[in-house]
Amino acid sequence: MKKDKIFGIILGILYYVLSAIFYFYLFIIEALAGSISDFSSILFYICYAVLPVILLAMPLILKFAFKKKFYKSIIYSMFSVIIYLIILVIMTFGIRQYFKTFSTEKWSNENWNSFRYLMIDDLEDTYDLVGMTKEEVRALLGEEDVELEWLITDYAIGYSVRNGFMDWYYYYIYLDENDVVVRAELNYWG
Repeated sequence: MKKDKIFGIILGILYYVLSAIFYFYLFIIEALAGSISDFSSILFYICYAVLPVILLAMPLILKFAFKKKFYKSIIYSMFSVIIYLIILVIMTFGIRQYFKTFSTEKWSNENWNSFRYLMIDDLEDTYDLVGMTKEEVRALLGEEDVELEWLITDYAIGYSVRNGFMDWYYYYIYLDENDVVVRAELNYWG
């Protein structure tokens, strides 16, 4: 066998084994804790199911369609994987940056409840909740979506702000007997 063929076979085995393991763990991590999966299920499947399959097929496509040597196709494919990772990082960063600013529309969108925790700092910096009435809070944040029977009080409202695989975050707003906010806090249950 020629050195190019042996090198191509070894490089191919490494590429396919390591890439498959890498994509599997990347998929699991994103499914459990990610932001792309929370943002859009279609985008999640494109980024974590369709593109990895294409990237796994890339060396064969380059070899047969463009008549490249197999080891060169593997090397070009590795560059594609690096570009893929850069795009994923940029998308994740962009989604997180978008949700760092509070707006009633973003907060009220039930498809994006898992991003509310990112908005809390901006919400608290922009609006002083303490002193607001219950109705003013509902006008700003919408109807509460967390049942608070365990608090044994009528003086609190709650919002789900992050529902992860094994952890949940809630934003509780505590009221006095006149339905005026006395404090708000982020609570973790996990």
